[in-house]
Amino acid sequence: MKINTLKTSTKKKLTGIAFVLPCVIILVLMMAYPLIQTFAFSFTDIKLPNFELKFIGLKNFVTAFSKPEVSIVIRNTIIWTVFSVFVRLVLGLVSALIMNSNVKGIVTLRVIALLPWTVPLIVSSNTWRWILQSENGVINGTLRAMGLGGWAHTWLANASTALPSIMVANTWVGFPFVMMMLLSAMQGLSRDLYEAAEIDGANGFHLFRYITLPGIKPVILVVLALETISAINSFDMIFVMTGGGPGGATEIFGLFIYRLAFTNFDFGSASAVSVVLITIAVLGFSMYGFAQTGNRKRGEA
Repeated sequence: MKINTLKTSTKKKLTGIAFVLPCVIILVLMMAYPLIQTFAFSFTDIKLPNFELKFIGLKNFVTAFSKPEVSIVIRNTIIWTVFSVFVRLVLGLVSALIMNSNVKGIVTLRVIALLPWTVPLIVSSNTWRWILQSENGVINGTLRAMGLGGWAHTWLANASTALPSIMVANTWVGFPFVMMMLLSAMQGLSRDLYEAAEIDGANGFHLFRYITLPGIKPVILVVLALETISAINSFDMIFVMTGGGPGGATEIFGLFIYRLAFTNFDFGSASAVSVVLITIAVLGFSMYGFAQTGNRKRGEA
């Protein structure tokens, strides 16, 4: 009887693996081949149009990171990443706390709040480019209609306001995802904990500080990792709204790699920068994984 049960269980596992395996193989090939090719290009001199490869060691890395604009790209990437992650996380947390209430019409409000995230990024980018347009944009038009024409600005054509303007648009597009992730975590917390704390005299701040925040901390860490990687790899919105301009004022690593590869046709340098970003991402996720494993072991002890 036990042997038959074991055979049945093994058959079920093998059947499941058989169904999943083709998809896994395709995904691995789709990820592995470009990754291997990128690493190969980063250490070679590429002769177009036949893509003849000649090993040159670390020359592509030196060439890419010796360019004068690299310092501006690094600065822009840091500013973009820190602002995007921090503001999205704060707005998402505040929105999740509001959406976690039981007031009338909250479901409709949740759907409305989620809409910016559901709109295709190209559509959102073009919409914001129109809003920020200097002559006929919504913001400048509203300012002029209110008699505040002196405040009208070339938002995307000025180096001092272009990057902040895109960061505002990027925050509007992305914070609903953070909100929904944190809201899901909040709704998974037991109401008994809140009721017990309220009986003991805890106020709203105490409930958030000692129940909500510790309860959703694992999800916050996951969202933090996902948002950081997403911000570093951003491309679409900046490319549509400014193309990295004016004068490189909004160029981050994603656009820098694109320009090296498809404008300068320097695939070796573009691959070298990509390898550095991939390495940073892998190290970041590895550190996060080790930290989570350590916390689990300490909790079990």
